[in-house]
Amino acid sequence: MGDVAMTVPVVAAVLRQNPSVKITVVTRKAFIPLFNGLEVEFVTPDLYGEHKGIRGLYRLFKEINSITTWDAVLDLHDVLRSKILRTFFKLFGIPTFHIEKGRKEKKALTSKVEKEFKQLKHTTERYADVFRSAGFEVDLSIADVKKDRFSIPKDLANTLGDKTKPWIGIAPFAQHQQKMYPIEKMQSVINLLSEKGFRIFVFGGGDQEKILADSLCKNNESITNLIGQYSLIEELGLLNEMDAVLSMDSANMHMAALTKTKVISIWGATHPYAGFAGFGQNQDDHFIQIPETELSCRPCSVFGNKPCFRDDFACMNNITPESIVHKIEFMF
Repeated sequence: MGDVAMTVPVVAAVLRQNPSVKITVVTRKAFIPLFNGLEVEFVTPDLYGEHKGIRGLYRLFKEINSITTWDAVLDLHDVLRSKILRTFFKLFGIPTFHIEKGRKEKKALTSKVEKEFKQLKHTTERYADVFRSAGFEVDLSIADVKKDRFSIPKDLANTLGDKTKPWIGIAPFAQHQQKMYPIEKMQSVINLLSEKGFRIFVFGGGDQEKILADSLCKNNESITNLIGQYSLIEELGLLNEMDAVLSMDSANMHMAALTKTKVISIWGATHPYAGFAGFGQNQDDHFIQIPETELSCRPCSVFGNKPCFRDDFACMNNITPESIVHKIEFMF
């Protein structure tokens, strides 16, 4: 979901700067709300049903190809499925363009020895490069991603009541453990914020995360667990209403960035230098992390899916709850 969310400001910029272009996005049906307010069309493949495997992808190609005469096909994902799909278009004479992910650079950035520690191109710029290679003008500094694209349904707004104190959204979970701030430390963060007068909403996750979040919210009326209660479009509306969001390096960070809400992200095994920071964030204002001068092993992974070779998870454990709360307070 995070990858798809990062395409939104790019698509918005292309549409604004190239008014005659028409864009059709091929993505999962569940992700359509991310593009709310943008004039795009959608194709929603069933990748685990009729569009599964090579035969299914060929069926998907034929369905897409029957819609119109395509001027270009842009692959922003460059994984096995998308490579196969774009190959079908290429074989039929349709120009195709694909992302350069910088895999070699990212491997060097996360290397255990002879690490090349430097800022790499942001993923949104890599997406924009695909459009540029197809001949489109793309300046992401004027991406037209408006804050009012998402809103809370009236009945939900009535349930939440008036905003009498700052609202802080917290998304404490991530796909991989190495990207998550320890839950007991996050409990301390939540308790401290509550004591300082913030109203807290917990976002993001499935059934297991909901159970953990219930324990974070226990016996505290100023904390509300929203996990599993609302649709994606409603969650985006809720994120839009937050005064700030605290997130891991996760899809929740990218969702919050789409609403132009202030986002503070916590980084452990991964690093913003790999190019996956939330759109519009900058290091000084929005990132919480142990500096590389104090922990030279960071980053050890692009996606946070590798075990800590130190076995102490210092990149997260050395971040104090007090420092996180201070960063949040500094934004107000």
